[in-house]
Amino acid sequence: MQSKRNAARAIFTVFAVATVAIAAAASVIYLSRQSANAFNFMKPMTARSDDGFVALMDFDFDDVKAVTKVGRRKEDDEEDDIDIRAMKETMKEEVVLIAKKKKAHERAFDRDIALLYVSSTDNVSVTAVGDYFMYCNASSDKELDISVSGFSGSSGDSDSTTYTYNTRNDVKHIVDAIHSASLNREPFKSSYFCNVLPDDLYNDMSKYFPPAHELLRDARANAGQVGRRDADKRFKCSAFDILKLRDQKKWPNVLKAKKVWERATKALYAPSVKLALFTKFRISKKPMSRDFRVQSDMSGFSIGTHPDNRKKILTFQLYIPQDQNDENSVYTYGTCLHTQEHHKNRNKIDGHAPCEKKMAFLANSAYAFPVTRSSFHSVEKVAKTKGVRKTVMLNWYSYVMEGAQSMGTGLLDILG
Repeated sequence: MQSKRNAARAIFTVFAVATVAIAAAASVIYLSRQSANAFNFMKPMTARSDDGFVALMDFDFDDVKAVTKVGRRKEDDEEDDIDIRAMKETMKEEVVLIAKKKKAHERAFDRDIALLYVSSTDNVSVTAVGDYFMYCNASSDKELDISVSGFSGSSGDSDSTTYTYNTRNDVKHIVDAIHSASLNREPFKSSYFCNVLPDDLYNDMSKYFPPAHELLRDARANAGQVGRRDADKRFKCSAFDILKLRDQKKWPNVLKAKKVWERATKALYAPSVKLALFTKFRISKKPMSRDFRVQSDMSGFSIGTHPDNRKKILTFQLYIPQDQNDENSVYTYGTCLHTQEHHKNRNKIDGHAPCEKKMAFLANSAYAFPVTRSSFHSVEKVAKTKGVRKTVMLNWYSYVMEGAQSMGTGLLDILG
């Protein structure tokens, strides 16, 4: 009798275990389906952002909560709230990691990203985007070495004010960069130069660039013409004004800055550099004066299509992007070149028009073109979120321009 009871108990136990197992399996299937729905809301998604890099999209945490709260108690809902808050913080950290900007010297031209910054009116295909933009090829051009400086010590961080350089080598480097660049004929003659300056000179010019708040507002830029109402948001001085500075209180690095910009003027103003540029564009006109502008274009700056002063023979502009600039400044901060038709049909309020070609705003790159009646170019509006647009510009004139060598008082009351 006892054995029959034991057998019955064993059968009942097996049946109970089987029932529990089946119920558990059904629960797992149900929960897995619900979890899959929740996962669809939580699954990391990526998209190309306005800044040109990949970032996580926002998640709908309310939908996640709605799915996961099925059959839960109030205490479970409270735990869910805590878990979701923690999840949000984790997501934010992941976004920061993914969206971390590259430093200015690390940025390279990307055709796929570049296409996002070509307006539809420009009618540029994926295959033609390389013809639309002028840029340096990261695969063939040497990467900028930011560790070198003319000052003693790594990256010029030493307290030493001893500055070592060789002007002949600087000039040769610049001339070689000019000769190696191709000559573009559309929409007018121009050239785009890569690795223009020796790395140490470029690094030092970037590091000891005059603080924007110390520069002189370019009030003359806003002359009332179409497309120039925001041109007075450019602040600038002459490189030669920097050489006159004495006061270290307002600019602690002024002594080092003077050495850097003295070197820059010797290199870029060298007769061999002028000869290389004029020869490239076959310019026979003799310049009577020149200037060397150090410029910061502040938030809101823009200038519509214009050909430049006809008394100007040649213009040369060096780009000095900063780490603070958004990555998409590579595709937005560069100079636009326009056809005569573009200029004719430009916006009559802001003076802007579709680009025929556009310069990539890359570290240690530059462009130049001879000024003619049809050398129409422009700069789109500098956005507050993208940082200051820093450049150096050299111009050669066919007449003696008053103050060409030194553009007025320069750095305001810093001058001694």
